[in-house]
Amino acid sequence: MKKTPLVLLAALLLCGATSVRAADVRAKVQLSNGETHQGTIRWLPADKKYMFGMKQPNGTVAERALPADAVVRLQVETPQEWGKLRKQAQQSPDAAISGLQALAERYRRLQWDGEAGALIAQIYLKKNNAKGAVDACRKIIQGNDRAAWDSAMAPWYWKALIEANQTGSLPGLLDKGATSADRAVAAQACLKRGDMFDAQNDAKAALKDGYLRVALLFQDAGETRAEAIYKAAQMFDKLHQSAYAEKMRRLLLDQHRNSTWTKKLSSGD
Repeated sequence: MKKTPLVLLAALLLCGATSVRAADVRAKVQLSNGETHQGTIRWLPADKKYMFGMKQPNGTVAERALPADAVVRLQVETPQEWGKLRKQAQQSPDAAISGLQALAERYRRLQWDGEAGALIAQIYLKKNNAKGAVDACRKIIQGNDRAAWDSAMAPWYWKALIEANQTGSLPGLLDKGATSADRAVAAQACLKRGDMFDAQNDAKAALKDGYLRVALLFQDAGETRAEAIYKAAQMFDKLHQSAYAEKMRRLLLDQHRNSTWTKKLSSGD
């Protein structure tokens, strides 16, 4: 009889722990039906759905459940500790990893898991540890499969897969990434497709399915486009098409004069 209250208490505590409401965060949400709304959002792991709240004219908040695939893009309010973590990632990268991982878990499927994952992947890649970057990204992907192809982390994950020679799943991820509503991610998907084919010594495919797509279709992609144009020139050189290579270099000089990739032309890299 004495054990019964303890058992009941433990059960109640367990139920309470599992039913704690996830914290809402402020966000702008773009839906698959074209609608865009601002409000608060949280992820419900057990239901695999979002709960989105919008403030009504009378001051109440109306909530609606959203399937994961109904949310095309999220712009979530920046976490308070983000600036500190970014600074730490620059100054003491190894020490920053645990904090970034904790942030990624707390913001699972809420944009900042991908942002944190991008920094973690870069830390490993700067140490020439592509496998470590792949493993770290996959931990985040376990809780958010979309992060593999539609997040700030995705391009760094793709880069790590190429460098680690683990490209079995890469073509499918890049195809999906090219459809992202985030044009920066979509441009990176095409760029990394070019890198993948270049690593396979297929210069024609690198141009057709990668670098030229970025150059022609993503004129607002800044440094990503500059990199694609620079690499397109390299591919034309490999194919002994010097006239086209020169056109790419001229395009880079004319439209991306201040880019680091333009500076590489004058340095002869």
